[in-house]
Amino acid sequence: MQYQFPIFENLCPSWGGITHLGIRKRVPKGTVILGLGTVVDGIFYVKEGTVETLLDTHAGPEKVLYRVGRGCVFGEVCCFTPGAIQEVFVKARTDCTIYFFNRELVEGALAREHPELLLELVRILGHIVRMYGVLIQDSLNLDFFARVCRFLVYLVRLKGAEPEGRQVQVLVESGVTQGDMARLLGVHRVTVGKAVKRLKDEGIIQQFTKRELDIADFPRLCRLGEGN
Repeated sequence: MQYQFPIFENLCPSWGGITHLGIRKRVPKGTVILGLGTVVDGIFYVKEGTVETLLDTHAGPEKVLYRVGRGCVFGEVCCFTPGAIQEVFVKARTDCTIYFFNRELVEGALAREHPELLLELVRILGHIVRMYGVLIQDSLNLDFFARVCRFLVYLVRLKGAEPEGRQVQVLVESGVTQGDMARLLGVHRVTVGKAVKRLKDEGIIQQFTKRELDIADFPRLCRLGEGN
């Protein structure tokens, strides 16, 4: 099964070819790009950096719904639904370079002359819908340990590093800290830390940091991610 977790990259490559039609913006880390009460009248493309869509919980820590990196768009849902944003906001996780395309342009010239852009919009929306389905299913059927294992498997596949044949060891740059994983899974950081320690104690992984994810037994990690 190809799991779908809330990190999206390079799903909309064609948008990178029409940046000359958009408005370029440099956004520093921590900037709220789309705040509560904002009316979105266009779509944003991420050229460099990463943004996060967060749920407004009114009290307590913010809940990260998903993360969008380079080669993807965001704001597409709010662009095509009426009214101001009331439930989520978008913040720059890193320094970003983004391009803005207003809705008139998207529905007019881009739709007529670049239909591949619309197909990529459907693609990322499909990934988002599947993501919500997986998160709901996992929250009902899997314990936190299995969810952490499944997330690690997804990170390997996101990097295109899934082993073939009899290879069992995998080494990738995860780009995600244990704290990031906790926020994306909606669990406490201590919960992730305990799961990682158990995986190390059982010899399944050697290291898990933002720079290095060293997995010693990928097939076994996959089985644990399926709840086995």
